[in-house]
Amino acid sequence: MGFTSGSKVPADLIDEIADGLIATSSYWNDGDTTWDTSDRTESNARRCLKYTGDSDDIWIALEVVNENIYVGNYARGIRLSYSASWDEVNHAMPDDAYHTFCIIYAEHEGVHADLSTTMITYYLWMDSSGFALMGKPEPVSGDNYQNSFIIVTEHMGTKEYTDGLTNFYTFMVMNHFRDNEETNYKPFMMTRPFVYQGYDMGDGIMFWRDSIKDMNAMKSTGNGKVYYVKPVICNSTDNMTPIYQSEMFWKYVPKTGLVDGDVVAVDGETTKYLCKALTSPTSTYTLYYAIKYVA
Repeated sequence: MGFTSGSKVPADLIDEIADGLIATSSYWNDGDTTWDTSDRTESNARRCLKYTGDSDDIWIALEVVNENIYVGNYARGIRLSYSASWDEVNHAMPDDAYHTFCIIYAEHEGVHADLSTTMITYYLWMDSSGFALMGKPEPVSGDNYQNSFIIVTEHMGTKEYTDGLTNFYTFMVMNHFRDNEETNYKPFMMTRPFVYQGYDMGDGIMFWRDSIKDMNAMKSTGNGKVYYVKPVICNSTDNMTPIYQSEMFWKYVPKTGLVDGDVVAVDGETTKYLCKALTSPTSTYTLYYAIKYVA
């Protein structure tokens, strides 16, 4: 499907992701046609995908949580879930599903934002292996915490070794508020189904970083080229089990010559990455990531 950007309400955004993935490969299928976005109240706008390209099928669900969930503050956002089975009678995932909750709005007395009408400015890459999404919400009066975010869900095509595990991971980071009081709505940064979920940055994923100069990538002042390292996905939160390097995204900091909107072309390939720098309406903390832009 490639790269798209624009502004959409979250329900339309998860529709674009689900329909786009189904269009990329016969391995992606609608996992439950009763899960749709026609009802956008509470947590009823949702999609279920079934991936059949591996030895074991896996279900990936996307839900717009448009009701107040208590996570230390009340929050609304998008929940992504993995399950190894699906209840086709009750149209539900099993109790042992893995969840991660991308909080978009939070407020201690209750969220004011209505996600059926609130717009997200987004930047989205999709191909047959998954998607990389960066988003910034529109300002909503009264909500103290309003998060920009990155979500990457990727099927690992070529692993370092045969591990007998699933071939997916999800990386998710927000730029302002996160808390962890509600079990099924924790904002896990790393999800490796069905092995672990890592709450802290670096749990299960390694980004190259020069600790002296504090940089993750650089634009050379010698030849003008960009040098970066793709993040390493691991099978454990101690990062002693590297299994894959992402093809979807990488991290940078601005002081190294890269800025928002830069397009980085890979030598000898058609592949390009788009650098984005996202603040949010309530925080100047910036997410600096490059996501795939051209295959």
